[in-house]
Amino acid sequence: MLIRLTYLSKATRDMNMQDIQDILTVARDNNQGLEICGMLCYDQRYFLQTLEGPRDDVNELFLEIAEDPRHDDVVIISYEYIDATTFGSWDMGFAPATDAFYKLLNDVGQNSFDPRALTPEQAVSFLSGLSEQHQTNN
Repeated sequence: MLIRLTYLSKATRDMNMQDIQDILTVARDNNQGLEICGMLCYDQRYFLQTLEGPRDDVNELFLEIAEDPRHDDVVIISYEYIDATTFGSWDMGFAPATDAFYKLLNDVGQNSFDPRALTPEQAVSFLSGLSEQHQTNN
């Protein structure tokens, strides 16, 4: 049984690209063994992330992520059963805040990155767009 869990959180401090790379390295190593995939973005001290995979594994991973001291104010935006993954190409994808990032944000009706203002559908659409854009450019 596959699920998609999307959440947001606020970094407890400003993150630089090395901080993000450290997060991605651990996530990719862990996720590959668990058959979990997903997409992460970070800007304005906010994280927005989707995790997809087997329900028990995603639930357990999310509980570990929620305890990470690098962020707080963790909020689940959506939790849904899915037939197939959207982010299957990524053990954990990441797209930095670029012009394409802000164009996609505009496409979902936002002019600045505040994931608290996104509906669950907008959040998944935004992350999916980032994933597609990143795959196209690489």
